Amino acid sequence: MLTYDLKVGYSCNNKCKHCVIDDSKDKLINLNKKIDLTTEECISKINNASSKGVNDIVLTGGEVTLRKDFSDLIKKCVECDLNITIQTNGRKLFEEKIIDVIKDIKKIKFIIALHGDTAEMHDSITQIKGSFEQTCKGIKAMCELGKLVVLKVVISKINASKLSEILKVASKLGVKYICFAFPHGQGAARKNFDDVMLTYSYLKPYLDQLITSAKKMCINVEFEAVPFCIIPQAMQMVGELKYYYGKSICEPVKEFMFEWDEIRRSIKKKGKNCNKCDMNEFCEGVWCEYVDAFGTNELNPIVFSSEKKDMLITKIREYLYHHK
Repeated sequence: MLTYDLKVGYSCNNKCKHCVIDDSKDKLINLNKKIDLTTEECISKINNASSKGVNDIVLTGGEVTLRKDFSDLIKKCVECDLNITIQTNGRKLFEEKIIDVIKDIKKIKFIIALHGDTAEMHDSITQIKGSFEQTCKGIKAMCELGKLVVLKVVISKINASKLSEILKVASKLGVKYICFAFPHGQGAARKNFDDVMLTYSYLKPYLDQLITSAKKMCINVEFEAVPFCIIPQAMQMVGELKYYYGKSICEPVKEFMFEWDEIRRSIKKKGKNCNKCDMNEFCEGVWCEYVDAFGTNELNPIVFSSEKKDMLITKIREYLYHHK
């Protein structure tokens, strides 16, 4: 399946301390270019993607629900028979005008960003007072409509100790799927590096606690940019396994289109001992910025007995084959 990730613009009603698009946004501003696509540009790109065999589209930004033409973009995606994913901070999803647009659409899901278990924590990360309350209302509204909601939690030094508490908030709102993403040290995360970035060693006990809690609460959890060796007891939760054979085409605002799966692997690094790891074949490594800042001494090889290794590798290859 071919996925098209369309950034419709960089305007947003949050100012997240970890936001990776800041560099792209700043570049356009410095060139005196508009940071958002026009309706005509968006429609043209959706049509073009559909004609080239795209099955799935991700509408993202910035914040797509801020756009006055939101209903027009959704309508075009429906006309093209695309599976729609809305990547959003969720702050407007409880509004009637948004609900009216999406309530009857079957092939639509939402990836909603929630970064804290309390208003104080979440709002400190988004740097917008009241954003937690609005996001929670949006999540609840989509769950009550029966829409598929996946929470996206960007892990940081600010919220690491509260990951299990975020899990509890998600459960109360009706969410059953959560992706916890390790921060990518670009954009705002680079500007706020000391506030945001943390080491895997610091994070690991909180991940262990989170994994145990998720199993007890029957919530499906996956991790992004967290290598197998950090969570050896739950390697099936390494999200990159899902995208091992994936093909996702991304198009930033007024920049060249690129294949994300290739780029993602190229901007990660491995440690000197990673070639000794039995999971090395399937591991992408960690973000380059992380290695530059913290090194790779935390990345300890996973070594199985010969019998267990053969059985496990066979199962993983079968899984990947069926998810091509």
